Amino acid sequence: MTFKAPENARREALATVDLEVVAGNFRVLAAASGPAACAAIVKGDGYGLGMLPEARASWAAGARLFFVARFEDGAVLRAALPKARIGVLDGLSGFSPAEFARETLEPVLGSTGDTRRWFAKAAPGPCMVQVDTGMNRLGLKPRELAGVAETIRSHPKAIAAWLTHFASADDVDLGFCRDQVARFEAAIAALPPAPKSIVNSSGLFLGVPEWRGAFTRPGKALYGINPMPPGETNPVKQALTVTAPILQVSDVARGESIGYSATFRATKPMRIATLGIGYANGYLRSLSNKGVVAIGGRRARIAGRVSMDLTTVDVSGFADTELSAGYAQMLGPAIGLSELAALAGTNEYELQISLGRGCKRVYAQ
Repeated sequence: MTFKAPENARREALATVDLEVVAGNFRVLAAASGPAACAAIVKGDGYGLGMLPEARASWAAGARLFFVARFEDGAVLRAALPKARIGVLDGLSGFSPAEFARETLEPVLGSTGDTRRWFAKAAPGPCMVQVDTGMNRLGLKPRELAGVAETIRSHPKAIAAWLTHFASADDVDLGFCRDQVARFEAAIAALPPAPKSIVNSSGLFLGVPEWRGAFTRPGKALYGINPMPPGETNPVKQALTVTAPILQVSDVARGESIGYSATFRATKPMRIATLGIGYANGYLRSLSNKGVVAIGGRRARIAGRVSMDLTTVDVSGFADTELSAGYAQMLGPAIGLSELAALAGTNEYELQISLGRGCKRVYAQ
């Protein structure tokens, strides 16, 4: 027998973003940050969920400071939120100080070249400076910072903030975090005083209030990704739900294979639902024969390889009435990001960005 979803059912994979959840998460993070301010990190197109809708929801919840990665994103965000304060984490990245001034953006300077270029202006605008204390990614290493100290001292009021970034807060490595804070404080001790910012999402919940600085920079927690160690209650809510249409339900005989390369073979008569989602929609191929979905409140396992636009799941034992809604929940209240990311062998960030960009986004508020 074959079951087909109703003709008027949604026939595409949908990524539904709950903006009220985002706003509520910001309020939770702002309360946890107090008395420090709380910035909203909207880089990566709002972690895959849409920079502008997420930023507007955060603004409505009280956010006034935002961070993007790229200048171009900062310019788009400036047009949407003309009164916001916006930092650009990648620094100048080939754009001129005049272009930053035009858009009223604050670069986060992380190299000697960018720093000298910014301070070469007769009256440089506000900027932030990132100190690399252990990530070995962006940021001036303490010895590099010492090399541009006189340049910075020439315009002390241009420093809007000193930043560093925890490398192992997610792992609750307090020793490493303490070492980073000590290196940070030592590196800027002889430089012009300015507000400090250290903690990310997980750093905010390490229980060390003095590390919060003047403002915190939670990113993943704004979207509901758990900032807590394994086993501890997540203080924020997942904002993303992903659904896929059931395109067809078919009977498969014992011994028949399912999907590319015959990686799954039926050991008994089965019913297989084919869903309209695949790795083109960001549903990772690594979930082949591992992932789970929810249909009508019950779980079903992926059977066979995830392909470009289709995924097959075992719905043996499901009644037609259970399948009649015409869609499966791939991610959402029944299947959390952490669980699905673990099954996929990745982290929540990659999975959320992949799905958020690959599926048609719709917004609930």
